[in-house]
Amino acid sequence: MNNAIFYSFMIRLTVEERVFILESYLKTMSYAHCRQNFFEKFRILKMNITRAIEKVNERTLRKVARNMLKRVDKCIEMNGHHFQHLL
Repeated sequence: MNNAIFYSFMIRLTVEERVFILESYLKTMSYAHCRQNFFEKFRILKMNITRAIEKVNERTLRKVARNMLKRVDKCIEMNGHHFQHLL
């Protein structure tokens, strides 16, 4: 887009529209580095979750199953009402 077309386009905009365009541009420029940080944090989180899953063993699974049965029993005992205080 050449300058003449751009300026003729900008002149036709209201003040609010110009402010909106400027605000959008400023946000894009201001948060550009945050996007990179987000993806880096997401990559680290994914690695941590993968590592935690790899550490799950048979003993852990047995404990989870026992705990689940205990919670179901307490839930039935309390007729579906709050039971966490009984654990």
